[in-house]
Amino acid sequence: MTMMERIIAAVEEMPPFPQVVRKALAALADPDYEIANLVDILKVDQAVTVNVLKLCNSAYFGLPRKVSSLKEAVVYLGADQLRQVLLSGAASKIFDRPSEGYTVFADELWRHALATAVMAKVLREHLRIKIDENMLFTAALLHDVGKVVLSSFVIEKYRAIEKLVENRNCSFQEAEKMVLGFDHAEIGGRIAEKWDFPEAIVAAIAFHHEPERAPLEFRLLVEIVALANNLTVMVGYGTGVDGLACRGHGLLLQRFKLDEKDLEKFVLLFQMEMEKTCDIAGVGSV
Repeated sequence: MTMMERIIAAVEEMPPFPQVVRKALAALADPDYEIANLVDILKVDQAVTVNVLKLCNSAYFGLPRKVSSLKEAVVYLGADQLRQVLLSGAASKIFDRPSEGYTVFADELWRHALATAVMAKVLREHLRIKIDENMLFTAALLHDVGKVVLSSFVIEKYRAIEKLVENRNCSFQEAEKMVLGFDHAEIGGRIAEKWDFPEAIVAAIAFHHEPERAPLEFRLLVEIVALANNLTVMVGYGTGVDGLACRGHGLLLQRFKLDEKDLEKFVLLFQMEMEKTCDIAGVGSV
């Protein structure tokens, strides 16, 4: 098999996105969702049920008594926090794979993913952009999922990719494509298609390094994910050598008419929201 054939085969071998989480997110997308229906969806997955109850009984909420009912926990958490814990739980398992091709430190890819989702949320709220919150959080959280598949192939060809970045002054993503035939964004888009995600999420993942190439109908979503990705790298949640070659930052700042004061505000808001999200997602400080 050629390397391109091996990469395509690896995409096909990716496990499906958890159906319970997919169904629960679809239910939560309806502002008038029924608690009983949501509980029926969640209760068939023991791990999800445990995570929801664990969060509800965590110090973050500080409830006066222990909650043992899934229905009661769902009511306490509310749609936004429940959505975050479901998505974060599913995504953390997907990213819980070796990623030495991109990172030096364990969990760095997951930290960057979660941070990008938080930054995207901050941008949406404070730029007052009308994008579905659930779709944006999902797209931002999974924007680098292609790295999960490409990591082992990057290790094989790491020196060739590194030389291109050094000698041709190209981005890590551009070097990936030259050496492997695919880049991680393109592979991520294929994975999102395999998982039957909406076209908007597929586009956000596939074009997060090249938002100008995204279909016009999804362009705004892609631009916010791209900007969140770049700002996350800027504040120190990068992904190794790949993060050092991140581009397109200036054009996106111009697109949204942002200056240094705006960035300072976003960084402060991001730090506060990140701490809160880590508590909600049930993960340690990242």
